[in-house]
Amino acid sequence: MSTFCRADPLTIIADNVLEDTLLELPEGDSVPEPSRYNAWMYQNAIIMDGLRALGDVLDNEHYKAYKDQSIDVFAQLQSMKLGNRKSVFSKMNRHYRNPKEMWHCGMIAALAERHQTNPTQEFERGMKTFDTFLEKAPKFDNGALVRDKRRSQLGLGLQIDDLYMITPYWCRKAALLKDPTWIDRAIDEALIYFDYLWDEESQLMYCLWLEDTQKPYGHFWGRGSGWYIMAVVDMLPFIPEDHPKREELLKDYRSFIEGIIVHQGDDGLWHQVIDRPDSYSEASCSGMFTYCILKGVNEGWLDQSFLTAGKMGWDGLLTKVNDKNEIIDVCMATDISDDINYYLNRPRKVHDQHGIGPFLLAGAEYMKVEKN
Repeated sequence: MSTFCRADPLTIIADNVLEDTLLELPEGDSVPEPSRYNAWMYQNAIIMDGLRALGDVLDNEHYKAYKDQSIDVFAQLQSMKLGNRKSVFSKMNRHYRNPKEMWHCGMIAALAERHQTNPTQEFERGMKTFDTFLEKAPKFDNGALVRDKRRSQLGLGLQIDDLYMITPYWCRKAALLKDPTWIDRAIDEALIYFDYLWDEESQLMYCLWLEDTQKPYGHFWGRGSGWYIMAVVDMLPFIPEDHPKREELLKDYRSFIEGIIVHQGDDGLWHQVIDRPDSYSEASCSGMFTYCILKGVNEGWLDQSFLTAGKMGWDGLLTKVNDKNEIIDVCMATDISDDINYYLNRPRKVHDQHGIGPFLLAGAEYMKVEKN
C-alpha cells in the first residue's frame, strides 16, 4: 500500500475536524453555535494534540494552529457566557465551571500550555478553579489523587484513566511556572499507578485499585490501559534526561509496551477487553497503543524491533475507517466494572472523539516512520 493511500483517510479526517470546529469568532453579536469539538472534553485535548502532531510532520500551518485557535475561542466563548446556551457545548462546559470528578480536568493542560504564549484572565481563572479542585480531591496516604466511588459502594479507588487527566497539566504547569517540582509530582503519580495496577502474571494493567479491599478490581479494559500509557508518553518529553526517576518511568513504559504487544491481534488491533479475544477489536485503545509504540520508536525509547507491531497497528486502524471516512467500533464513555458483560455489551459508536484523537496521533507517528 502506498504512503499516499495510508495517509489519505488521515488528512480527510483531520480536515473534517478543522471544518467542523469553530476557530474564529465573527465580529458583532451573532455567534455560530460551537460544535462538539469546541466543548470542554478530555477527548478534544487529544484531538488538539493530534492535529498539531500531524501539522508538524506535514508542515501544515492550519493543523499546527488548530490547538491554539481552538483553546483561544473556548476562552472567548466563556467570557461571552455562551456556556448558558442549551447545547452540547453548554452541557459539557459545566465540568469546566464546576469540576467534580478527575475526568473533568482533561483539557486543563491546554490552558496552561497556551497561557505561556497568550496569557489571558480566562486561562488564569480556569487553572485556579482546577487547582482548587485538585487540592481538595481525595487522596491515598501516599498522596496519590483518587476517586470517591462510594456511590458505587466501592470506596476510594485509584482509577487508571485519571493519570491522563492530571499529569499533562502538571507537566505544563511546571513549564509555565518554571517549577520542576510539578514534574516530580507527575512522575511520582505515574510510578504509583504502575505499582498498584500492574499485574505481573498477565503483563497487563488493571483499571482500578480499591482502598477498602487493598486489591485491584475489574478487568483489563482496553481504553483504560490506553489512558495510562498515553499519560506516560505525554510526560516523557518534559522529563530531563538526567532526572533520577526518568529511567524508572521508562522501565515501566517498556514493560507495558512489551506486555501489550503480546495481546495484539493478527489484524494489528487490540480488543475491548485486552485478554479476551472474544471481545471486539476496539478502535480507540488500538489507536492509543499504536501511537505509543510508534512514538517510542521515533523518540528512541524503544528499539527498531518494535516497528513491526506499530506498523501492524496502523494497518489495522485503517480497517476501522468506513467509506464515509468515519472511525467505527469506538467504545462509548465507560466506567470500571467487575462484570465482564458490561464491557462485552458496551455500545460501539461511530466517529466518537475517543477514537479520533488517537487515530490522528498514531497516523502522525506512522508518517514520521515513513519519512525516516
